[in-house]
Amino acid sequence: MKKKEHKSRSLSWRFLLVLLSFSFSTIVQAQNMTVTGTVVDQNGEPLIGVTVTELNTTNGAITDIDGNFSIKCTNGATLKFSYIGYKEVTKVATGTNLKITLIEDSQALDEVVVVGYGTQKKGSVTGSVTSVDAKAIEDFPSANLSSALAGRLSGVYISQGTGKPGTSASFSVRAKGTPNNSDPLYVIDGVVRDKMAFDALDASEVANISVLKDGASAAVYGARAANGVVLITTKKGGNAKPTINYTGTVGIDVAAMIPETLNAYEHATYLNDRAIQGYLNNAIWNPNVEQQDPTTKSSWYTDDELAHFKTTDYSFLDDAWQTPWSTRHAINITGGTEKVRYFIGGSYFYNMGSFDNLKYSKYNFRASIDADISKNLTVGLNISTDNRKDTKPNWKSDGDRDRMNDLYKGLLLRTKMIPSMIDGMPVGNFIEWHPLMLISEQSGLHTKKWQNVNVNATAEYRVPFVKGLKLRLQYNRTLDNRLIKKVNFPYEMYNFQTAGTNNHYIDPSNVVVSTKTRDDGNYVFKENQLAEEYQLNLFVTYDRKFGNHDLSALFVYEQSEGDSEKFDAQRNKLITWEMPEFFGASGDASESIVGAGSVSESGRLSYVGRLNYAYADKYLLEAAFRVDGSTKFAPDQRWGFFPSVSAGWRISSEPFFSENIKFIDYMKLRGSIATLGNDAIGGWQWMARYGITTGAVFNGLSYGLEPKEVPNPKLTWEKSTSYNIGFDSRWFNNKFDFSFEYFYRRTYDILDNLNVSVPTTFGASLPKENYSEVKSRGFEIELGYNDRIGKVDYYLRGNFSFADSWWSKKDEAENIRAYKSEINKSLSREWGFECVGMIRTEEQLQQYMEENPNMTIKGQKPGLGMLIYKDVRGPESDEPDGIITDDDKVVIIENKVAPITYGFTIGGKWKGFMLDIFFQGMAGHKKLMDFRGNGINAHTSTFKYYNDHWTPENPNASMPGATQYKNNEASSFWVRNASFLRCKNISLSYDLPKTLIQKIGVDKIRLFLNGTNLFLLQDKVKWMDPEATSISDYPVMRNFSFGLNITI
Repeated sequence: MKKKEHKSRSLSWRFLLVLLSFSFSTIVQAQNMTVTGTVVDQNGEPLIGVTVTELNTTNGAITDIDGNFSIKCTNGATLKFSYIGYKEVTKVATGTNLKITLIEDSQALDEVVVVGYGTQKKGSVTGSVTSVDAKAIEDFPSANLSSALAGRLSGVYISQGTGKPGTSASFSVRAKGTPNNSDPLYVIDGVVRDKMAFDALDASEVANISVLKDGASAAVYGARAANGVVLITTKKGGNAKPTINYTGTVGIDVAAMIPETLNAYEHATYLNDRAIQGYLNNAIWNPNVEQQDPTTKSSWYTDDELAHFKTTDYSFLDDAWQTPWSTRHAINITGGTEKVRYFIGGSYFYNMGSFDNLKYSKYNFRASIDADISKNLTVGLNISTDNRKDTKPNWKSDGDRDRMNDLYKGLLLRTKMIPSMIDGMPVGNFIEWHPLMLISEQSGLHTKKWQNVNVNATAEYRVPFVKGLKLRLQYNRTLDNRLIKKVNFPYEMYNFQTAGTNNHYIDPSNVVVSTKTRDDGNYVFKENQLAEEYQLNLFVTYDRKFGNHDLSALFVYEQSEGDSEKFDAQRNKLITWEMPEFFGASGDASESIVGAGSVSESGRLSYVGRLNYAYADKYLLEAAFRVDGSTKFAPDQRWGFFPSVSAGWRISSEPFFSENIKFIDYMKLRGSIATLGNDAIGGWQWMARYGITTGAVFNGLSYGLEPKEVPNPKLTWEKSTSYNIGFDSRWFNNKFDFSFEYFYRRTYDILDNLNVSVPTTFGASLPKENYSEVKSRGFEIELGYNDRIGKVDYYLRGNFSFADSWWSKKDEAENIRAYKSEINKSLSREWGFECVGMIRTEEQLQQYMEENPNMTIKGQKPGLGMLIYKDVRGPESDEPDGIITDDDKVVIIENKVAPITYGFTIGGKWKGFMLDIFFQGMAGHKKLMDFRGNGINAHTSTFKYYNDHWTPENPNASMPGATQYKNNEASSFWVRNASFLRCKNISLSYDLPKTLIQKIGVDKIRLFLNGTNLFLLQDKVKWMDPEATSISDYPVMRNFSFGLNITI
């Protein structure tokens, strides 16, 4: 009986073990269950980057480009799906092929925006921050980010004044607050960099760009943030399968506008008209002196020569011009696991200009990795490098200017009466220098190379025993190498046999009669600058929520040092232009110049604090400060304190608002006040400085030291106090958004040389002092609308900004006349004469002289075809004195810089097609024509608008006579409204159907066409591109490009 009982128990235990084993294996299988599916929006479009997490665990995944996800979890577990701007969804994990639909959150305010030293929820931001997603500019065919952002950010002034390859656009935030350096501060991945580093970035490596516009948002950057802060965040990896993304474009450039110039016949006629005008006026001014008939002079263009020019016309510009083109290629790999995330990317850009030896190239590489070493410790490493090369002709009159306005002017305005080349030989007749030879390598080159390496290492520790407390360490080191090389070589020109009564054109026989050498120097010059800089940051952050109370705090210790060394040298007498190196020059020591080098050092120590508090997500408060210490100032002036405070009120969260105003989904009021600084000045001005000088001693040279300007140990930061109020809102189920803000800023302690109020008997160079003051104000509007009609999604976005600045304190002489005072006047005014008419007939001239018997215009007697200026005042009286002098000048332009900037986008998407049309405009400013009939002669022509100039036969002409006299003085006659509205970019793209491309293992193929600077809807200037600084600048380019984007 006992044996049976034992056997029965044995079988029971075996059965139990088998059951337990089966149950255990079932549990293990359940724990390792893989759930897959797709996440889409309410329109059925896949959502990339949706976070999928198993509730109450750290287990998670991210959707890929097609919205697909895969996650291992426990059977029956609850999965949470979250995405910025959408309501969270929870779903029980039941199997595979789940389809999750996310609905837009009616309070889509949890979007994260980048702010100083961190991120904040958009709904919690109390300062003025505007941002753009890099996707908006990733297809833009530009060599730099500045140009791609023009018109896309409210309160940001960006203008592309020239289309020269590689040239950056001007960039400023809100109104100009100082006549000194007004550039914003650039911060890349938390590290302060310069604009060159910003422009070196490729759009493919950028995730987000934010601009901090008001004092409160920029206060954490203290002494360098008075002109705004541009924050750039580069891309990083994510917890997803590896994704390879490639973008390639190729495009051609066409000049957006090339001003028309006189043809050969018009040019010759113009010169004849000038001679006639001079003859007539001289006869009136000197009736008793016999005047030589201009038709008898050798400078006169005779009938046979004019007949020749009617049928013969040349163009130096057309001969030099070639079709510019550009190409860009970018590839990156991103992905990772739960514990390790990575991004690797590289790009290449090349732009060939309109002339030989005018080109720009750029190579970029970036690799970043973030790894969870433990549950609470994450480390990261971000390494980047860029190599750039800029090549252009070396012309002494242009120097380092990227506008190339003198060389381009030479090509544009060189007379069309002679050819540029004959049988490959540069024609030298009637000209002093040859533009086509300057753009050839034979006469020299001006090249710049930049090589930059940046290493950014981080470590973040989440303190386990204090919830919400994090410690973060960041160390960044930058190495920068810049090389400038200038080569100049003489060149030959050929004088050919001339023909015509007065020998004004080249004889068709093309016989060379002589040669001449143009020698602007024979040398090779090199300048090398090496710079090294590091920045160390220690962050302590605390972020907790206690019921309805949200509290976050930040403390930062920042330390940075930098040093640079520059050396330049020159050697003369190059043997041949084909060997432009020092060893290819034969100049001895007495003929070679070794330039003195320079060394500079700088250092900075800073402490930053910020406290954020929110109650019930309705009442928001932020207070921040920064303490800065800089070696640019004397020890007792070295430290500065820069505080700020801001507040916000989500009024839409109040019951009295939400229950009664149903069509407004969200509204937040906000305001701020802050004090910031600006130390963008040269260092060591507080110390006595000396330079090397030479003097003659006993017929020899003696070297010694000479003092520079008087030191100023009291020198310190420029400062600004800014005020900002605004509101943000969303309407009609979040389809419409509208934001408005107003700002006022007072910038004081502006550095200035007080030369005016100091007696001229003071015998030394004066130092800069903290003295002047500028006030600024303005407002900004941002709005947008998006909706869906059938299967068509469409959107409209726009921004409008107005900003103005004026002097409120400035160094002026004690006895300054009221009209000369700049106090309460704009920073960008232009002075000149007020033009009141033109003398068109002898009768008008006689009447004018009878009314003004002693009249002279800056010493010139009035004459036919001359402009008349208003007699405003005399040298000591505000009453007219009967003559025109500089005392009669008035303000002819109040704003040379546009106070109004705006931009708007119209776009839509339908069945894989996407169209985006972007317009940019500026208004409220004027331009002074810089070519006003001056400098015209036998070898230099002028612009077409001057063809309608005064002559006795054309008294009602729009332009004055061909003789300059004083017509080329700055006056209201030459002022034009510079407002414009430009179609900045049109982009059309098409995503190939997934059913077609997935067969070849590709996730996405997108084809796109881009056109930039396509046309002007409004152009008040007419005679030149409204964005150009000068009519003779290298032109702004219109680009047409085709691109391909592939994701695997």
